Amino acid sequence: MPGKEEKPKEGQRRPQLAASLQQGQSPSNWKEKPLLSIASKESVSHPGSSSPLDVPQRKDASLPLPLSPNTLAVATPFKNLLLDGWDQPVDNDGDKPVEEQDQVLPAAKIPSVTSLSAVNQIPHDHRCAALTSDICEMLLGGLPYQDCMSTVAAFILEREVAGSQSSCGETYELVALGTGDVCYEGWMEFDGRTLHDMHGLVVARRALMRYFYKQLLMFCSNDPAAVEKCIFCLTKDGTRLVLKPRFFLHLYLSRRPSGALENLSIMTSQQKMPLELYVSMKGTLRPIAYCRPSTLAACVCCVSGSDKLTRWTVLGVQGALLSHIIHPVYITSIVLADAYQDSAILHQVVNARLQLAEESLPEPYRQSPVHLFEGPSVTSLNVPPKGHPWSLNWCGGDEVLELVNGAVGKAARDFMNPDGPCRPSRICKAAMLKSFRKVAKEMKRGDIASVATYHEAKVQAEAYQNVKQQVYAQLSLQDFGKWSQKRLVDIFAS
Repeated sequence: MPGKEEKPKEGQRRPQLAASLQQGQSPSNWKEKPLLSIASKESVSHPGSSSPLDVPQRKDASLPLPLSPNTLAVATPFKNLLLDGWDQPVDNDGDKPVEEQDQVLPAAKIPSVTSLSAVNQIPHDHRCAALTSDICEMLLGGLPYQDCMSTVAAFILEREVAGSQSSCGETYELVALGTGDVCYEGWMEFDGRTLHDMHGLVVARRALMRYFYKQLLMFCSNDPAAVEKCIFCLTKDGTRLVLKPRFFLHLYLSRRPSGALENLSIMTSQQKMPLELYVSMKGTLRPIAYCRPSTLAACVCCVSGSDKLTRWTVLGVQGALLSHIIHPVYITSIVLADAYQDSAILHQVVNARLQLAEESLPEPYRQSPVHLFEGPSVTSLNVPPKGHPWSLNWCGGDEVLELVNGAVGKAARDFMNPDGPCRPSRICKAAMLKSFRKVAKEMKRGDIASVATYHEAKVQAEAYQNVKQQVYAQLSLQDFGKWSQKRLVDIFAS
């Protein structure tokens, strides 16, 4: 594990960064704060990587004030292309699609797409924190769920603006967020309409996939303006879509993910770190090796957030279904606001725990190290959790937040009465399958549009499944435990 690099003298540019600038590979000027964990030179300058190459340090570490309203740019949504309404699964007791949230917040307060133009003097980690804080406050308005923000996770897209005449060479756009700290404690459900894992990180990632589906519908719209705004473009061979050049995906976390990171917070890098896989089961986090197979097969067991971050460094965040259509989307950086003892531990768990041979991975998969930052905990997010079972989700284009009651794994129809009638969440597996079929049909992909079940759609993504099995085999080979898989929960048709 290399140590932190010395701060360059004023006006001095590092050779690596200078070379990348000459090649036109330089990401934007978010690289203004030292990494908590610096990867090796080889991994940092990996050809074709979407990750920034180097990070010069800066003296400024002051916490910015909340963003003023005029720093937020609201774009007009493509209403006819959004998934809202038709993408909801149907109620178990009827054939009609579930209605949208009964209590709708004033649309003027909820931007469909909100982006923050980067300001030169604000470092990357502060931008992510400030944007997350402002969007959460705008979405919540006067709703009594401010304490939910203590477990927020937010995905932020950075876009470099080529040829920009201003000092702001990029925009930051919050595209998905999730909150929560609970797993469903009932019996396992097999219809795809119940959320099992409602930790903020997992919820935000599901909201991000929902956002990807919306972007894919924009690409299929034959509207030049929509295609131009879409974050995806065709690959050179025209067989898949890929994240456009100069786009980078960042993750802001207000708290340490569950699992190894959570349990290693009091350790130092000099101690031997137990890096085994963890699962949450019936409100308890435990090493997967200590769980009986019969228990894992019958109970709702959610693999920890730390382990999922490790998996995403190889598989990407798009999941199996979307991998039929797009190339892997990797996280460029993580901004973690929760304090911890040693930055080397975070690097070890996220980037170095999985030791796969790079040559064993089929294109376009690779092991993509994540750049790690210690970020500020914004006041509005620094609220102690109250142990309630509520979870919130939102993605770009959604007009309102969705409130999920973790006790039942379904969305509340009424914000003011979360224990009242519920409906399947818009980010449940059944909703994802419906979105997948819609996009496949629009893209004239008959080979996948008619898949019978969610499970069939997953297993037909052969390259993704191949890489996933390599990840699981390597974790088992390193004695970290056997990844808990729930094949039966995916065998549903609609």
